[in-house]
Amino acid sequence: MFSIQIPALHGKYLRNVLESISSQTLQDYEVIVVNSGSEQISNLIKEFGFKEVRKYVKLLEARYLANEESRGDYAVLLDETRPLRKDALEVLSTNLHDMVIIGERELGDSVWVKAAQLDKDNIMFCNTPEAIRGFALPRLFKREVLTRALRTLRVNLGDVFSQVVFPDHELIYYEASKLSYDVAVVRDQLIYHYGDISVMDIVRKYYRYGKSLKVLKNTPYSFMTSVSRKKREICKGGIYDRVVLYTLYFARGIPFLLGEIL
Repeated sequence: MFSIQIPALHGKYLRNVLESISSQTLQDYEVIVVNSGSEQISNLIKEFGFKEVRKYVKLLEARYLANEESRGDYAVLLDETRPLRKDALEVLSTNLHDMVIIGERELGDSVWVKAAQLDKDNIMFCNTPEAIRGFALPRLFKREVLTRALRTLRVNLGDVFSQVVFPDHELIYYEASKLSYDVAVVRDQLIYHYGDISVMDIVRKYYRYGKSLKVLKNTPYSFMTSVSRKKREICKGGIYDRVVLYTLYFARGIPFLLGEIL
């Protein structure tokens, strides 16, 4: 059985996500939503008959709580902005490993959405998975591996654990990678993503990411504050595409660094 784990705060796209799960061709799953937001989110979870954990926590702790409530053999880490393709669980059921990196498709048609998709394509097709670099992240975990990784993070981070927003997922992958080398890549775009439509959306998000990263200083994970580890190979896209792609990196990188410094 799959345990689908979803932290929720704003709920803007949550109905789309829950509908995509309820319409899966494979119905062997449970859904756990950690609601750190509103009563409206609670009502939506009840409407679908899924399990709710109602507690205001930050992202890493939300993932921990969702996993502790899970009972499946494999966990799928989603977000409230990531619905599934209709046959996603069925495809994944034939590609079970300790960790699986899954292809994603950005939803929308703005220039920034297209640039984000090109970035994802370059990550999936031009780079090998490396936990230390953290830009290609597993979303399917054998739950035993995920549980051990999350519990290790809780011990190693101490009081900081409850403050981590970004890079929650990268921390999980890093600790899981020390437990298992069994990492597979499924390039089929089984997960969709409602991403950043405008440059201001990008600036605000990555400024917040930069600020949240500061809590890792003076922890065993302080190396994650280095942006140089994010360097990736680019092998897809023409000249114009690459200009737009590097513009995206600039729009992400500058506010990120400002958030980390200020």
